[in-house]
Amino acid sequence: MNLTSTERTMQIERELEDLRNALRNHALYRNLSNIKDVQVFMENHVFAVWDFMSLLKFLQHTFTSTKAPWLPPKNNAVARFINEIVLDEETDINEKGEVKSHFEMYLEAMQEIGADTEQMVAFIERIREGHSISYALRQGNIYSCTAEFTRFTFDLIETDKPHVVAAAFTFGREDIIPDMFIEILEQADQENVKYSKLRYYLQRHIELDGDEHGPLALKMIATLCGDDDQKWSEVLLIAKKALEKRLKFWDGINTLIVGKEQFASI
Repeated sequence: MNLTSTERTMQIERELEDLRNALRNHALYRNLSNIKDVQVFMENHVFAVWDFMSLLKFLQHTFTSTKAPWLPPKNNAVARFINEIVLDEETDINEKGEVKSHFEMYLEAMQEIGADTEQMVAFIERIREGHSISYALRQGNIYSCTAEFTRFTFDLIETDKPHVVAAAFTFGREDIIPDMFIEILEQADQENVKYSKLRYYLQRHIELDGDEHGPLALKMIATLCGDDDQKWSEVLLIAKKALEKRLKFWDGINTLIVGKEQFASI
């Protein structure tokens, strides 16, 4: 008996539950206890903030018309969903009323909190110069778990398979648990004077994570896969791999944080 798209997506959600629980309960969250820990986290996580935009741009090209002559989208609801996310992520309004991408807002929050942005800024400059992702990562002396996560993202994009990229976009991007970050900020900056940019960034993401995004992302998957069993199988495979890569990424950052704390106590 053929499964409906709803039944297929529910099946995928069940298959991913153990990996998602492992992420929700990762030791990294327990070890993020002060501003220095947040600095280390952000210096690595910023690469995931950046490469998320490439996943999004690939999907925008797939679902909307991004060149002339313009053609109407095949699925208006999904096209609107993608365009709304692009609008929010690429041209949002910061705490001063200025138009900024979330990536730029994240960099500014890093600077405000004392995290090092030089590595990411130099990486972006190498990309602007036309170098490959692999070259830019190698030249940047970027932490291995961070580089591996970023390479995986672009390996998916290079497949040129929209359902593969959509799988990582829909199922493979776990939140950074903003509540935990906000608690640390409140302990370190009760007057919201020193770390207002990071607090605004986190609160903005809470606002934007509405109930409508999840169902529309699943509709995007269903549109791309249709009745193709092979595509549905690939979606599940990539969704699992994406979460496994995120877990490994978190493992690496956690090792960095714990190592620094141990070193500081000597």
